[in-house]
Amino acid sequence: MNRRSYIPEPLRRLVAGAGVALVLALTVLSVSPTLHAWLHGERQLDANDDCAVVLFAHGLTPALAALVLLGLFLRRRPESLPRPAVLLLVAPSFDLPPGCGPPLS
Repeated sequence: MNRRSYIPEPLRRLVAGAGVALVLALTVLSVSPTLHAWLHGERQLDANDDCAVVLFAHGLTPALAALVLLGLFLRRRPESLPRPAVLLLVAPSFDLPPGCGPPLS
């Protein structure tokens, strides 16, 4: 299937790589309290810290859910729309007899 892409391939790869790097960084920061405290510039973190690392560690990712829904909405294509129940075929303007090609000039 031929897909039309409105985003250039290098930019798409860069965004995909940045997304992978972000998930990897959030994962590492969520399991290492020392690195998480270093990120905030503090020695000891509050127990009620509501930053992206803590939200990611607890599985609360409403921004990610919104991005996924936005991506699904933007990917909606005409072929995914419901098809009509009756095919409305247009009659051809001319027919060539079988076995004949176009006239020679």
